[in-house]
Amino acid sequence: MKALISLVSASAILVTLAFAETPVKSEEQVQNKVQNESQNRFKNMKTDELLEKRGTMTSQQEREQLQNELMTRQQTMTKEQKEKFNKRPPENRIPKGMDQGGGMDNIGGGKGGR
Repeated sequence: MKALISLVSASAILVTLAFAETPVKSEEQVQNKVQNESQNRFKNMKTDELLEKRGTMTSQQEREQLQNELMTRQQTMTKEQKEKFNKRPPENRIPKGMDQGGGMDNIGGGKGGR
């Protein structure tokens, strides 16, 4: 009887281990996946679409990825695309402060009345 109980217990443990959840992905793996998806998103876009995105990215990482993708395409750009690419700042740039939720009415905020 003890052998039967031991056998059933061992089987239950093995089944539990076999169907246990996979370990949670590390933060680094999740970031790499997000970065790869973001880079693939830019690779799948047309150059004109990428040029329209300039100045609208809110995170530093997205801005860098967009810039890197545009740099790789610079050799194949038309004259008009190169002019638009070299224009500083892009005409659709988010005004300073707006990208951080500050808004234009928040300039000089925090200073008391006179």
